[in-house]
Amino acid sequence: MSERRFALVDFTHMSPAGCIRLYEAGRSYALPPAVAHAATKRELVAKARPPGWRPPRMFRLPVVLTETEVVEAEAELRTLQRHALEVVDPEATS
Repeated sequence: MSERRFALVDFTHMSPAGCIRLYEAGRSYALPPAVAHAATKRELVAKARPPGWRPPRMFRLPVVLTETEVVEAEAELRTLQRHALEVVDPEATS
């Protein structure tokens, strides 16, 4: 399942297949959940185009989203999902 995100700045990410993917500022993309989460944490993307958003300068180099960041985001998402599915016993906390 992918998540639509608006790219705030140009950034690159290496896909699991080993291809470098360029995401251009000002466009919306369907991103894998871990990539979307990692890019959101670095403020590279937003859920929608923010009001008053302006494109970055033309000669700015793309930001690199590392595989380590994506792996950490994937682990964090798994932990959050596991936590969301846990059964809470109200009597155990008393």
